[in-house]
Amino acid sequence: MSESSVDEFGSEYGAPVVFVSAQDARTAARNANLPKRVFEYWERYGFSKFLDGYFQILNPADYQGALALWLHRATADSEDTYHALTMDSFGNIQIWGEATGHVFDIDVSMHAVLDNERNNVDRVKSGRGDRLVEDLFFFASPEKKVENSEDGNVRLFFAAKDKLGDLGHNQIYAPVPAIPLGGQMRVEDLHIVDAPSYLTMVAEIAPPRVMTMKDLTHLAFGVGADETLAGLLKK
Repeated sequence: MSESSVDEFGSEYGAPVVFVSAQDARTAARNANLPKRVFEYWERYGFSKFLDGYFQILNPADYQGALALWLHRATADSEDTYHALTMDSFGNIQIWGEATGHVFDIDVSMHAVLDNERNNVDRVKSGRGDRLVEDLFFFASPEKKVENSEDGNVRLFFAAKDKLGDLGHNQIYAPVPAIPLGGQMRVEDLHIVDAPSYLTMVAEIAPPRVMTMKDLTHLAFGVGADETLAGLLKK
């Protein structure tokens, strides 16, 4: 993506449905050492919600407490500083490591931290973090956010919206009881909750597990599937 990607975001995601200004984004992030492009998004779009409330740009300061609990196991040996940057309507958060460009995702439905195993230290040091971090702002695929989507999460979002109403700033649709207590990601269990408070509470109930792409492959296709897939890719 080029410099015009900040404009491209506005074209693809449309106007905010809930606008929250970030007049002094650097202060909001406590002068974090983030790629310059992040501040450009904040200055243009604030910490706002888009796509009928499906996607939100985050103020990392609001999520520091929750992030510390969710990432405790995943980053125990890391000296990097991590920031919550974007989130969907169910509290699934995209996280950026400022020194390494290491990306983690919070997955509420799996009560897990997904380790994308991206370590981009050299690219971040050389000032190429802008291109990497923009993937976190474009993950939502706006063209797929329609009520008849093939994506079950998108259909669940519209069902929750119809039942519970619109989301406000830092609000999500989340299962009550929470996943570790037997709740499920189904419209009958969903409530509108404050995201930072809910995510903190859930991580305090039970430590989230840490999963890599290899773990996800095993979960979906069974042990040995990653070797099979690797073999197919070589053909």
